[in-house]
Amino acid sequence: MFFWGGTTSSGTLPLALYLFVLLFSILPAYRVLMVWVYDRTESLLLAILMHASLLASQLIIIPLSLVGVATVTLDLVFAAVLWAVVGVVALANHGHLTRQTTIRRRVA
Repeated sequence: MFFWGGTTSSGTLPLALYLFVLLFSILPAYRVLMVWVYDRTESLLLAILMHASLLASQLIIIPLSLVGVATVTLDLVFAAVLWAVVGVVALANHGHLTRQTTIRRRVA
């Protein structure tokens, strides 16, 4: 997935198309989850470990023989799962992904 032998993966899929799929499907959803975890825990280490786990899981789980359209399909399914997780997290937090601050009004 992350290693390419040239400008295409096995000559069937342009690298630009694959990067487009990554940049606009998987990475935004994962970024939302990483920011949510950091916002809740204020732990940079946890965000770093989350990022490392994404890279490691992609390298371990996805077979190297998977190329071309199959790779893009797998990535789109993974993106759909990530966006579903973002939706569940938002619903669990009453539609908010950020911490809710209370506004205190001064009584004059």
